[in-house]
Amino acid sequence: MLEDIASSRFGFWIVALVMVAVDSSFLLKPGKFVFSVSASNLVNIRIASPPFLIRNKELVCSLLSFPFQLFFISNVETSERTTGRETLKALSRLRRVSRQNTIFSILSVCGITLLVLGPLLAATRGIQTSILSVFPPFYFLALTASTILWRRRRKFGLSDRTVLKISAEIILCPILLVNISKRISLAQKLVLNTYRLALLSRSPRKTIAAIKENVQFYNEG
Repeated sequence: MLEDIASSRFGFWIVALVMVAVDSSFLLKPGKFVFSVSASNLVNIRIASPPFLIRNKELVCSLLSFPFQLFFISNVETSERTTGRETLKALSRLRRVSRQNTIFSILSVCGITLLVLGPLLAATRGIQTSILSVFPPFYFLALTASTILWRRRRKFGLSDRTVLKISAEIILCPILLVNISKRISLAQKLVLNTYRLALLSRSPRKTIAAIKENVQFYNEG
């Protein structure tokens, strides 16, 4: 089967798509959740029931859960001493960070468009033409993203070392540009309490109940 894929005119692009899918995934420790913040400070917490586990950690695919957008991590065990006002203040900061990510969302969409265009060109003009046509724009997008990220690193709260690491990854392998929002998200240091955040969701009672059910699933396992 692998030989058939390798010899196929679509083989290169199949591998590229698999790499992007795998790269978009990450593992969450028990008690941790990912969430996003809306413009009105409403919280959307991702709660899987039951979660898909690998070595007692939940497998999350950012392309499916939060495509081309920032997400943040919360923890049920984080100290609950923060007041509601402090939580709202933290969410406002995260919302501002999310707005800074708009340009990277656009670049990621351009990247996924090129990934779709690649196999189409391979089908009509051959694999070599598809690679020569798609990868120069990919490198341009990766360089553009790296430059913008460096200039906005303070607004994202990222260290120089973290930005250089992200830039090196997407320049050496430009197809990973599609997942740049995931990289920025996982580099965020602020971790809020999940139960506090649940109070700011659309259905606080249902959300808290789902969180408890998720935590209990780990405890029973």
